[in-house]
Amino acid sequence: MGDKKIQRQGTMFIFSSPSGGGKSSVIKKILKEMDDIELSVSVTTRGMRVGEVDGKDYYFITEERFKELVKSEELYEYVDSDFGPKYGTPKAKVDELLREGKDVILDLDYPGVVQLRKLAGDRVRAISFIPPSIKILRERLEGRGTDSREVIEKRMSKAESRIKEAEFYDYVVINDDLDKAVYDVKCIIESARLEKRNLCGLGEFIQKVVDDK
Repeated sequence: MGDKKIQRQGTMFIFSSPSGGGKSSVIKKILKEMDDIELSVSVTTRGMRVGEVDGKDYYFITEERFKELVKSEELYEYVDSDFGPKYGTPKAKVDELLREGKDVILDLDYPGVVQLRKLAGDRVRAISFIPPSIKILRERLEGRGTDSREVIEKRMSKAESRIKEAEFYDYVVINDDLDKAVYDVKCIIESARLEKRNLCGLGEFIQKVVDDK
């Protein structure tokens, strides 16, 4: 059959979870263990923290530039708050990766899922990571030793609503065991890579297969 190949376009995978849901650990392992997948880098108006790199952790921009991106519809989704930093997902870089056949991970909450689905439709697959129980979630947050009691209580106050939002996602991963959660996510990604909608030139390829007698 020679060099007959099907070109694949990438998929946007949204990862969501309450704080302490283990999402970040899953993302790190997926990026390390799978090829052709990258983490989307957001724009933000907040200041750069020690150790952060522009273009790697975030694209650090001004308030004025953020407004320009929103007005020109250059963001897939954004959080535009009058009381805190603004964040958004730039379309150009994500689209470039998708055209190259690479999948993109986006770390978003449910409002971002809603915005992205309106603009990107079936190119989006949303995954919600939830803990086995609220009790275990609290134990994880307390066990990290990085947050004050006040911060932990704030995170816990939002956790229940975040968990309930899981029913609106395409996939739900119970993150009780990290290795199992990573395996489940790998299966989701590999399945999406085989979906007909992501295979460019499939009809031509099939005809070549039939003609190659």
